[in-house]
Amino acid sequence: MQVLSSHTLAALSLILTASVAQAEVTGGQLKLSQSGFTDDFSVAKTNISGSVELAFGPQFGMQMDLGVNVLNFAEETATNFVTHATYKMGDSTALGAFYGLDAVNGGSTSIYGLEAAQNFGTGGVQGYLAHAEDGNGSGNVLGISGGMVMGNGVGLGASLDHGSFDDASLTRFGLRGSFGLGESSKMFGELGSLNTDTGSETYAKIGATFNFGANSGLMFGDRSLFNLLPGS
Repeated sequence: MQVLSSHTLAALSLILTASVAQAEVTGGQLKLSQSGFTDDFSVAKTNISGSVELAFGPQFGMQMDLGVNVLNFAEETATNFVTHATYKMGDSTALGAFYGLDAVNGGSTSIYGLEAAQNFGTGGVQGYLAHAEDGNGSGNVLGISGGMVMGNGVGLGASLDHGSFDDASLTRFGLRGSFGLGESSKMFGELGSLNTDTGSETYAKIGATFNFGANSGLMFGDRSLFNLLPGS
């Protein structure tokens, strides 16, 4: 089932991109993380990513994500680029549509879908529904995540993602803890499980983020199939 026409989303992305010169940077994030399976950390991934959020007035905007994933287990470097078109229903509620490409080893997979986010106090929750396809097949992915800051810079969160493809399915669940380093930076750790048709593996992840912009962060997370392996 296709969530939304890829041609429609691509055209929307081009229209928004042409108007970037008139946009205001309202938020952004830089992230570095390392994740891998706990029983064999050679099956690991290093992620370096950056995102920027632009506003075209009080309601409409866009977000652009660019990520590099060093897949240690496959000895490959993968990239992903995603553009989100966003509509803010208020200061704390937003709807979005996104289109992106995951690329590795000379091939690419398109991913597009819909998303929604709701912030509340010191926390928030967001979810997405996406369709992915390349020349060899297609599949659907959905996920939900949320978290909140408990006090003294300590935060707790959880995420759940499920992907169903032509010949396989997988589910990733993670619990995250974070500690703020000032107003803009934080370190985080995550422990979770990746369940596939052949069994379950436990993974761990550590990383750091730096937020910038007037909103000091992003409304939406980055969207990529690489987020499923071995951790987001």
